[in-house]
Amino acid sequence: MRDAPRRISWAAFLIFMGVALLLSILDSTGNLGRTLDFIRNPITVVMDWTAGRADTLAGALEGPRDVQEARAEIARLQAELDAATLQIEQYQNMESDYRLMLELFNHARQTPDFQRVTANVIGRDTNASLRSIIIDRGLEDGIRVGMAVEGSRGLVGRVYRASNRSAQVILITDTSNSIPARLSNTRATGSLRGGGVAGNLYLEWVDQSHQISIGEVVVTSGLGGRMPRDLIIGRVVDVQRIEADLFQRAEVQPAVDFNSLEVVFVITDFQQVDTGIFSGGP
Repeated sequence: MRDAPRRISWAAFLIFMGVALLLSILDSTGNLGRTLDFIRNPITVVMDWTAGRADTLAGALEGPRDVQEARAEIARLQAELDAATLQIEQYQNMESDYRLMLELFNHARQTPDFQRVTANVIGRDTNASLRSIIIDRGLEDGIRVGMAVEGSRGLVGRVYRASNRSAQVILITDTSNSIPARLSNTRATGSLRGGGVAGNLYLEWVDQSHQISIGEVVVTSGLGGRMPRDLIIGRVVDVQRIEADLFQRAEVQPAVDFNSLEVVFVITDFQQVDTGIFSGGP
């Protein structure tokens, strides 16, 4: 019993040293404040720890819902992008149509004495023996067989057949076509014939006295009165001249791209020169 006070003293000393060492370690690791909070109010610390774990668990449970919402948002944005892309393409198509019509009407302004009907190209003849297109204008619109048809760049052909609401236009490149034409510089005249599938034209029966130049523009001459004069046909790309012959021939590249035709003009009326007084006898 004599050693009991001593033992109590040593135990108290060791406990004090242990508490001091523990506090020192907690302070060095930054956990002293949290420990003191726990000592002062243990219930609050436990509730904070529980709330943090609950938030983590709730976030894990809401993860799939967030993914579904993200996918739905992506789908909505993709739909809006597709709609905007379609609208842009429609605007570009409208702009292309506007430029085409502006080009056509600017060309028409150069010859205001012509009466024209605008027509859309709705078909192309697949028959190899007849190069032609189909337009959406016919007899009800004043279209008649033989009328000249032109595009924004030049002569396309002439009406070959017509129904009430449509017409067939034979192209100037068809071999059955024969159009009075002349050269813009030399003023030499000749007969323009279609080259068929090859797509080129040939100006024949040109007098040897004329010097044809490469690149010279060929236009309609208006001879015969069936077609207006000065409609652009194309440019000379080759000249076939033999000194022993009386006439020479020029190869002509059409000004019109027949494969890209969308809209054309049908010349329904133009000022013709009346030559009827010369057809009768004396």
